[in-house]
Amino acid sequence: MMRKKYFLFVFTVLWLLISIFPVYAGNTVVKFEVDKNYPPFSYTSEGRIYGFSIDLANIVFEPDKFDVKLSSDEWHKVYEKLVKGQVDVVAPVAILEERKKYIYFSKPILTRHVGLYTKKGFSKSVSLKNLKKFKIGVLKSDYTESILKEKLNVKVYSTFPTVEKLIFALANGKIEAALVTQEIANYFIIKNNLSDILEIKIKNIYITKSAFGISKKRPELVSYIDKRLSYLEDKGIFDELYFNYFSTYSPEYYERKNRETILTFLFILAIIFFAVSLTVLIMIKINKRLEHGKRAYESYAQLLADNANAIVLTLNLKGEIIYFNKFAEQLTGYTSEEVIGKKWTDIFIPSHRREYIENLFSKIAEEKVLNDHENEIITKNGDIRWILWNNALIESPYLNEPLIISTGLDVTQIKKTQQLLEESYEELEQTNEELINALETLNKNSQVLEEEKEKYKFFVDNVSDLVFELDINQKKIELYGKLKDSFDVETICSTKSSLVWLEYLHEDDRGKVFRKFQDAIFLGDEYVELDFRVKDKCGRWRWLSSRAHINYDEQKNPEKIVAVCVDWTAKKEYENKIEYLAYYDTLTGLPNRKLFEETLEDWLKKTKAEKSTGAVVLIDIDNFKDINDIYGHEAGDEYLKALGEKVSEYLKKLEVKTFFARVGGDEFAIIFHGLVKKEQVIEFCAQLLKIFESEIYIESIDRHLFTSASMGISFYPDDGKNVKEIFRNVDMALSSAKDNGKNDFQIFMPFMLMKNLKKIEIEKNLKKAIEEDQFELYYQPVINLKDMEIHSVEALLRWNLPGKGMVSPLEFIPVAEESGLIVKIGEMVIEKAFSDIKNWERKGIDYINMAINLSVRQFKTKFFVDVVKKLIERYSVDPQKISFEITETGAVENFDVSLKILNFLCQMGIKFMIDDFGTGYSSLIYLRKLPIGGVKIDKSFISEIESSKESRAIVEGIVLLAHKIDLKVVAEGVETKKELEILKEIGCDFAQGYLFSKPLPKTEVEKLLIAKKITV
Repeated sequence: MMRKKYFLFVFTVLWLLISIFPVYAGNTVVKFEVDKNYPPFSYTSEGRIYGFSIDLANIVFEPDKFDVKLSSDEWHKVYEKLVKGQVDVVAPVAILEERKKYIYFSKPILTRHVGLYTKKGFSKSVSLKNLKKFKIGVLKSDYTESILKEKLNVKVYSTFPTVEKLIFALANGKIEAALVTQEIANYFIIKNNLSDILEIKIKNIYITKSAFGISKKRPELVSYIDKRLSYLEDKGIFDELYFNYFSTYSPEYYERKNRETILTFLFILAIIFFAVSLTVLIMIKINKRLEHGKRAYESYAQLLADNANAIVLTLNLKGEIIYFNKFAEQLTGYTSEEVIGKKWTDIFIPSHRREYIENLFSKIAEEKVLNDHENEIITKNGDIRWILWNNALIESPYLNEPLIISTGLDVTQIKKTQQLLEESYEELEQTNEELINALETLNKNSQVLEEEKEKYKFFVDNVSDLVFELDINQKKIELYGKLKDSFDVETICSTKSSLVWLEYLHEDDRGKVFRKFQDAIFLGDEYVELDFRVKDKCGRWRWLSSRAHINYDEQKNPEKIVAVCVDWTAKKEYENKIEYLAYYDTLTGLPNRKLFEETLEDWLKKTKAEKSTGAVVLIDIDNFKDINDIYGHEAGDEYLKALGEKVSEYLKKLEVKTFFARVGGDEFAIIFHGLVKKEQVIEFCAQLLKIFESEIYIESIDRHLFTSASMGISFYPDDGKNVKEIFRNVDMALSSAKDNGKNDFQIFMPFMLMKNLKKIEIEKNLKKAIEEDQFELYYQPVINLKDMEIHSVEALLRWNLPGKGMVSPLEFIPVAEESGLIVKIGEMVIEKAFSDIKNWERKGIDYINMAINLSVRQFKTKFFVDVVKKLIERYSVDPQKISFEITETGAVENFDVSLKILNFLCQMGIKFMIDDFGTGYSSLIYLRKLPIGGVKIDKSFISEIESSKESRAIVEGIVLLAHKIDLKVVAEGVETKKELEILKEIGCDFAQGYLFSKPLPKTEVEKLLIAKKITV
């Protein structure tokens, strides 16, 4: 162990020297060139070159051995340069016998497939034997040109400098067919939206191996590249790179992605049902209106409006209220007498919205109709209600002036609950029946009811979503309502088939709708309720909720179907969006914690029936906060998204059933269900660690990042019977993995539960200890080895727990660190230490200095500097007598933050010491930049300084190095006179340990401070 520490120290010193003096070295230059437009192998964007070939070359040629000079050009020029030796390596190059005369090849890196592409619907018969008859195109100097010329014996053809130009030539009709690499052609066809124009006519005509092409001038590169390729294949790195590129550049991939595309949501919920009541009553009373004339008509209109389950308003273009129905009175608390003649905006609209609403009146006057408008109103008691409005301007010779009829639906509850229409069916049932009967009456009265029919159509077209009427005997279809213009009515009505409307339904709904009507007719039912999707003229699928009435003739045969439909599209899309947000992470697209827990609960139930075994793995990215702090949250988000994709792709390859989710900011969780043996999870986690350690390119910062991860594993049903138990146990396992140094995984063990319970008990007692001030400080003297006088004391925290006595710092400090209580405890330590040194000054002990230990968590809090300043002012302590001790690892963690804090406090006069020097992993390069006053050598080196040459050499090296950069050295844990003599010989400045004094309460150490010297 000491030998390892010795070599570690020597290496660290050498690294410091290397960093101070310039080093000159050179790597072997390799000129690597690619086709500038051959994606996904290679392509250029904004002056940079990307692609599979470039990424592969970067990992093949080790950066400490080779300096890769990257360039790109058109393919025929690239190949010409390779043959002439102007470039060293090119990729990918098809392996052809004729090329072996001019260049070397590495071992194959991939297989490319050659296919023949034509336009879709190309009527001529095409085969490999009659290609001479057609205008054929190929990529210039590509291996496909050799195949066309030598294998297929086609001598007359056209060449193109890039595959993209070749594809466009085919699409534009300049050539009739293209012989091209399928992987590249598929990419450009998809990229340029040519899937509906071009197709592959003959697949896999030739299958060709491709490799790195190497200049005859660089034969030594062949064996090196082959060796590196074998290494990358063995480690799985090559396969991972290949999969990342070629799993996506195919039509099948895009078809799958398109199926997964989530419907965009609309912002408005247009549900208008009260107008149905108005229309129904109008139709039912048609004949009576004809009999009673204009006065009867007005009476019935009044009756309709007063009984409507919605607001009905009549306003003039100034916004003055002319009519205010009973429902409006009930909803707002105002009577019609209170509001008629007054402006709508003055009474009901909040002041900040009045100008906007007044502008709407002008818009209604211009456009005649303004539907699906939503705004809030204020009721008499001050409540806010949200109303969904339909507004229509009515101009008629019966009216003295144009009037606005506004019908409003109270959607306050809908906005709160996002539940639409579920509670409206009972109210709609009777009105729908009446509407259907009214429609039948309307059709039977021809000339007499023509004028009323026009009025009916006006109301239906402006306030109903869709009314569908099918005359089965005459095979005639009629559509009414606001949505009628959304459908190709002429085509539907011109087709002499009573089933033509089914063709416009979604294929998943078509059979269901047909069977519902079929069953209803078989049973003689009159009413059918159903939801379905129907395609409009724009090709968009609309959700309709329908209640249909089937009319039968005297022989009980169906003769007519009338259906009233409400457009549910907005509701459905909103529900889908809400469901997605409830169960999926918006950044990564992965399931969230809620869906993960529900899935785990389902699988736990299956476990009992299947008698199977599963495991839950909880993953925490180590130090992910550093990525956000250094590179920004945008880079952090991009990294999380890319990492989620890589893990998902790996899990898809496994034979066991898996479920992957993001359950926290930088936490992921995986369920492995149906394990054959528990050891499988060990293998899976080992591979997952490699994925986290692999580099990921982050586009927003143009660099590669990698991390490590800690994982906890809990098996079910062995470790828990429910979700809560399993999550508790896997979280403890994760904590154990992080405590053991991170970048590892830990299986849950029963002792962890006991340990956790003990930790909880300690944390509870710590909180009480802070409240009751159960802590006290002990002090250990630090001796100046030149005169053997006491130079300073180190403040050490002790906890006297009532009923249990002294609790070891090793037991409670880690719990305080983890829980965050160390911040408050640390503040108490500083305050007690400042108070004690001030009391000693009053007693004449004014020479003494005070050393105080800091935790990293306490040191990095944003209030730390303010706390120290406040306590210095409160106790009037001389800052130059204070030194803070912090570990070297803690000092360089978040280096910029540490440097800022240290510089500020050092300007006040406070000194800093690096504690336990030599045991951390920090670099001396960092330490030399920090404003520290000295280092404390860890007692593990001092305890072996007599018996171990390595330990003595390390201590001598630390002292020598520290003195060279003007740092003082304190030796900890000095217990023998021989250790003291050696430390004096090598020039150590200060020492502390049981040889001089153990840590003492302040009253006892005060006696030593008065004496100044300690006799050894």
